[in-house]
Amino acid sequence: MSLKEIKLRMDAIKKTATITQAMHNIALSKIRKSTDLLGHTSGFSSKLLDVLKYANENIDGVSRYCEPINDPNKLYILVTADRGLCGSYHNQLFKAFLTETKDMKKDHYKVLAIGKKGYYFAQKNDLPMINDEVIFHRDDLITMSIRSYADVIKKAYADDFVDEVVIFHNHYENTASQVVQKKSILPIQFDEEKVHSDYIYDASPELVMDRTISIYIEAKIFESLADAKLSEHAARMIAMKNATDNANQIVDRLHMQYHRARQQEITSELIDVVNGSNV
Repeated sequence: MSLKEIKLRMDAIKKTATITQAMHNIALSKIRKSTDLLGHTSGFSSKLLDVLKYANENIDGVSRYCEPINDPNKLYILVTADRGLCGSYHNQLFKAFLTETKDMKKDHYKVLAIGKKGYYFAQKNDLPMINDEVIFHRDDLITMSIRSYADVIKKAYADDFVDEVVIFHNHYENTASQVVQKKSILPIQFDEEKVHSDYIYDASPELVMDRTISIYIEAKIFESLADAKLSEHAARMIAMKNATDNANQIVDRLHMQYHRARQQEITSELIDVVNGSNV
């Protein structure tokens, strides 16, 4: 490889390292905001469970929303990102999901794919999707974007179209570790400890259950979206840091190669000069 070729390659890799470093910094700046959002969302979901537990304990009979069914028809909500460049973030999620559904008949489950990557993954693997267009998983999460889907899920569950709703997403453990989490949101599962609620309800337990369940479904989906988004930012930050480090290592090796080639060229020129002077 000539000196010019080595120089051009070094310049190209330096530009790549600049881009990956910028992407690392952007992901890092988004982690704190996503952490705060997840904390607020989790607290809200916890309070909703208190309300629903009161309704369930005081309702006549067993609520459809709290009754497990053997061999249920499932609705999987698969939460992914819209973009790649985040290491093994999607590979581990897709692998776990295919393992979960490999022995299931396609008429026994449906898939709601959230995120561009998940939508095209479901299409490629011919999964039984209920959405016929991409549901984007934006960085600026808003509840309005998923409210209509929460209503659809509530109606499908109430009408016995599905018997269990499960969310698959990457869960944030720490900056270096994101693990696949499978979380059932319907039927509702309560802690064994009785809730000592300070709330006073004007409506009947049946009405409280009916009006709160849509907010609960929406909150649980939003919580999973926030968790997955935080995991995405952390995975992308680590992936871009590794890419930047690898690019810098290649540039260092090319520098050494460049200096050796330049020394060789200078040595060859000196030998030519000496040989020419001896003629």
